[in-house]
Amino acid sequence: MLCSAEDNILTEALQTALKQGLTADEIREIILTSYLFDGYPTALEGFRLIDKLAPSSSTDDGACFYSPENVAQWRQRGAALCQLIYGRQYETLMNRVQSFAPELKDAMLVEGYGKVLARPKLDIRLRELCVVAILAFKNRPRQLLSHLLGALRLKVPPQSIMQAILSQNEILPPHSIILFERVIDRALENYDMS
Repeated sequence: MLCSAEDNILTEALQTALKQGLTADEIREIILTSYLFDGYPTALEGFRLIDKLAPSSSTDDGACFYSPENVAQWRQRGAALCQLIYGRQYETLMNRVQSFAPELKDAMLVEGYGKVLARPKLDIRLRELCVVAILAFKNRPRQLLSHLLGALRLKVPPQSIMQAILSQNEILPPHSIILFERVIDRALENYDMS
């Protein structure tokens, strides 16, 4: 729902998440994750709305500042997480990204995987489920498959993955849900999870 441009839909989803036990800080982590897959406007709107519902009680301890130490740490933990998510495909991924988008290769590891996805403030399995939901909503099947496999490598049950997609059944076309079920089945049947 985070990708929805409608404040009322997003506010309702945030209220539901709070009622179901997510803390405001966990929701803020999910919103932070969204900017990697749906841009700054989505994240800024999400932060604006969650701040109205439940202002954050935590303070930034400097872990998000672009100091040389932080960037080195993000690069290291980003590479480790990316290797975990992509398994044996990690080197292939990095070579492909270098060949068609060298501008993004380092940013993907440092900013994407290191600064955001590997943050310890939210369980990586939950974060990866959120990524799967965003990619399903955005109809990005190639990226969806990659992160779906990543979720499986992280030992997320296939039922939880499907639930992340089905949680959007009111806004996803029915044919998309059928397609995503097939993608999950294909991933389970045909891909080496190591």
